[in-house]
Amino acid sequence: MCQRDGELVEKACGRTGLEEDLTVVMMRVRRSVRAALRDAAREEGLSQNEIEVLLFLTQGRFDTARDISRLRGMPRSLVSKAVDQLMQRGYVAACQDQRDRRVMRLRLLPKAQPTVDKLLEGKRAFFARLCRGVTPQEAQAFYSMVGKMVLNLDKEKSLEEEEEAQG
Repeated sequence: MCQRDGELVEKACGRTGLEEDLTVVMMRVRRSVRAALRDAAREEGLSQNEIEVLLFLTQGRFDTARDISRLRGMPRSLVSKAVDQLMQRGYVAACQDQRDRRVMRLRLLPKAQPTVDKLLEGKRAFFARLCRGVTPQEAQAFYSMVGKMVLNLDKEKSLEEEEEAQG
C-alpha cells in the first residue's frame, strides 16, 4: 500500500501509469534536446551521432569508442562512423593507448571547440527553458528520484551481467 506524503499521489506508486508517463516524458525530452542540438550545429552539418560523440568527449571522463557505445547506448558501428567523420573534419584525433595497443583514445582537437561551444550553449538554453518555473525543492525531489532509479538500473545491470557470466 502506498503512503501519502503531501502532494504524493497514487501515480508515484505505479498504480496509474507512472511508467507510461515517464517513458513519454523521457522520449519527448530526448527528441526536443536533440532538435535543439541540431539547431545549434546546423551550420556545421553534423549528424546526430557526431553531435553525441562531441558532447560525450567534452565531458572528459571517458575517451574510447567503446565507452561512447556503452554509456550512450549507441551501436559501435554508428560510433565508429561518427568518429571517422569527425576525424575527417579535423575535430577529433585518435591515439593508441600506451598500456593496451588495441585501445584507441579519442580527444577533441582545437578546431572542434567553436562547434562544441555552440552545442553546449544550445543544450544549456534548452534546459533553462525546460526547467523554467521548477523550484529548488522540486529539482531536489527530481534528483532524489532519478538517483534512486539509477541505482536500481545499476543493480539490474549487475544482475544481468551475473546471469550472462553464469549462463
